[in-house]
Amino acid sequence: MRRVTFNQSEDDSSKIYYYDDKITVTQEMITLGEPYNQVFNLATIYGVSHGKDTSGTFGRLLWCFIAFFGLLFGSILFFKDWHLTGGISVFVSAFILWAAIHNSARPFVELKFGGLNNQMLYFKKMDEAEALSVAIKFAIQSKNTPPNPGQNVYPVPIFPNPVLSRN
Repeated sequence: MRRVTFNQSEDDSSKIYYYDDKITVTQEMITLGEPYNQVFNLATIYGVSHGKDTSGTFGRLLWCFIAFFGLLFGSILFFKDWHLTGGISVFVSAFILWAAIHNSARPFVELKFGGLNNQMLYFKKMDEAEALSVAIKFAIQSKNTPPNPGQNVYPVPIFPNPVLSRN
C-alpha cells in the first residue's frame, strides 16, 4: 500500500510524504524497512534522482551471447538424437537469456549526500521509484522553506559560544 500526502497536519514532525510497507518519508527522516534496515536524516540529503540502472551492459551482452550459442548448440544436440542433453541445454540457455534481458535495466532512487557515499535503492517498478523520488524532493523542499514571520531561522546558534576563550 503506497500513500503520498503533502499536508497532513500543522505539526511538521508528523508530516508524512510517502508511506509504503517498507519505506516511510517524513519531515525529518527517511526510514527504510526490511531489505535495507536503515534510517537517513533528511537534513544530510542534498539531492535525489531516479532512473533505470544500465550499468554492467557489457556483462549482460556477454551472457546473451553465451545463451544464444547455448540455444544453438542445444538445438543441434536435440536433433542429433541427444534429446535429453539438448533439451536441458536449450532450457538452461533460454533461462539465462530471459534473466539477462529481464534484469537489463533496474529502476533506482539515488540519495545524494554530497560525497562518494551516495545510496542507491533499487525497485521492481519504475512508478514506485518515481513516487519515492518525488516524495523525497517535496520533503527536502518543505524542509528548506523560509520560516513563518516571527519564527527563528535557526533553532540552535550556528556558532556556539566558545568553551575556551583567549580573553
